[in-house]
Amino acid sequence: MNVISAQSVRDYLRTMQPFKNASATKDQTRVASIRSILMQGKKLRTDEMDYLQRHDPNLHLQATRLSLERQAYEDALRFSRSKADANQYNTYMLLQIAGQLKHGGSEELLMRVNSIREAHREFVRSSQYASLR
Repeated sequence: MNVISAQSVRDYLRTMQPFKNASATKDQTRVASIRSILMQGKKLRTDEMDYLQRHDPNLHLQATRLSLERQAYEDALRFSRSKADANQYNTYMLLQIAGQLKHGGSEELLMRVNSIREAHREFVRSSQYASLR
């Protein structure tokens, strides 16, 4: 009886293997898609952050750091007194990251650069920037 049940378990596992592989491929594709969004400097939605937390904790940690840095940058831009101040702060942030890139470029540093650029682009398009002198 044990031999028969062990054989049926093996058959079941062999039958389920393609579904497991398909699921793993789907997970990798979704994580790659989310990584692409981060590389473009875009913000992640809550469901994307939740997905990363479950499927790629390291990328989730990077995304969290990017989000916090971007939020701090956006807050600093809101307190700019002039367009020149906002542009100088943008230059300062990008130069700071560029200095770190010299010591070895990493994907996260590129994500940071793109995130700062995207946040600055959005701020420049805003009415708040237009109202600055």
